[in-house]
Amino acid sequence: MKKILLTTIATTLIATSIGSVAQAKANDGYSGNINIWAWTINVPPLKTAAKVFMKAHPKAHIKITTVGYDALLEKISAGLMSHGKGLADATLMEDNHFDSYVKIYPNSFVNVGKMGFDKLEKLFPPYKTSTYKYKSHMYGFPFDSGPAVIFYRRSTFAKAGVKPSQIKTWEDYIKYGKIIKAKTGKYMFGGNADDTVYRIMLGQYGKSYYDSKGNIDIKSPYSIKALKLIKRMQKAGILHHRSDGHSPYMRDIATGTVSAMPQGIWLAGNIQANAPKTKGDWGVFPLPVNGDGDVAATSQGGSGFVMFKSSKHKLLTYNFLKFYTTNTQNQLVAFKDGLFPSLLAIKDTKEIAKPVPFFHNQKIWLMGAKSLPLIKGKKVTEDYAYAVTEMHNLYSGVIYNNEDLMKRLERASKAIKARTGRKINQY
Repeated sequence: MKKILLTTIATTLIATSIGSVAQAKANDGYSGNINIWAWTINVPPLKTAAKVFMKAHPKAHIKITTVGYDALLEKISAGLMSHGKGLADATLMEDNHFDSYVKIYPNSFVNVGKMGFDKLEKLFPPYKTSTYKYKSHMYGFPFDSGPAVIFYRRSTFAKAGVKPSQIKTWEDYIKYGKIIKAKTGKYMFGGNADDTVYRIMLGQYGKSYYDSKGNIDIKSPYSIKALKLIKRMQKAGILHHRSDGHSPYMRDIATGTVSAMPQGIWLAGNIQANAPKTKGDWGVFPLPVNGDGDVAATSQGGSGFVMFKSSKHKLLTYNFLKFYTTNTQNQLVAFKDGLFPSLLAIKDTKEIAKPVPFFHNQKIWLMGAKSLPLIKGKKVTEDYAYAVTEMHNLYSGVIYNNEDLMKRLERASKAIKARTGRKINQY
């Protein structure tokens, strides 16, 4: 999202937040020095909230350190392996990585639920709180979310005589995608070995590579259905097989080669940054469904904050992160800085309900916010990375190289089992 945080708006939000933060005595969780790690786009709103907090509590000193995404993962891993040495007091963490870290290093993370956050979980959608739960308690503060939608080019759809409202199911997506391709030469989505659309389809059922018990579940009926649907899209000629990497993806957006893209709503920012001349030609509509238990919503991306037990100022860290993640005004600052909060209260704000000029004045943020309570939680496990690697290989072979689907699923399942020791679900 294009950064639109104006000085006047920031001043208003800060003033409002200051009024909501009570003064406290020294040594009661509002004094001390803490450091929090986060990557790039997340840093400005954190710093804004830190200034508010420190103004209300002069004995609190909060440092926000910018660490690149990949470097952050390396620092977290190194610190956990060193029993907390070199770790910050808390860090931002991508949703998909939390399960891995907490299962391997359960004694290194703070149970923030016992500190009081269990009582606040209803402020967030269930899928986010389940992501940061361990042994029935909250071990993290839900933050950024990525509700998935379909982005589309208005001019291309109009030229083909197709209305987004006609696309209710994935069958419709194929049907009208073929019409759009025939009349305009444009594709309905692009991809390579990245199985984003497959994961979106699975997520609509609340499914992933593993089931709720942690068993390998890529041979499930839902998985097979999703892969067969995508294969049909490829055969129908509506899937653009592009090169790997971020640049080809953005090129598809800028050139209009692809007329529709299933993705997390955060893609709006990428579109505005990489294709500014297409202002007014983009729109958003809900995910199609199969109608057999799936919903028109899932999450693609997202993050939260976790605290380390090595912190010397746990209560201060907890109080600040609780303030940051549960305060609507703080989350609106984050929203205006390009993030999409998971705090449910944002859907009732005028900022989220505003029409977006770049998207032909459509209220795209409100659509995303309203979908948050519908999203189903899904199991990740600490072995997520192994499944990602195998499924990317399978996806490339089956979708683009006509390899036998069932044989590849069997081979991938055995490969994941060999790496993880997990049971394979048989159907």
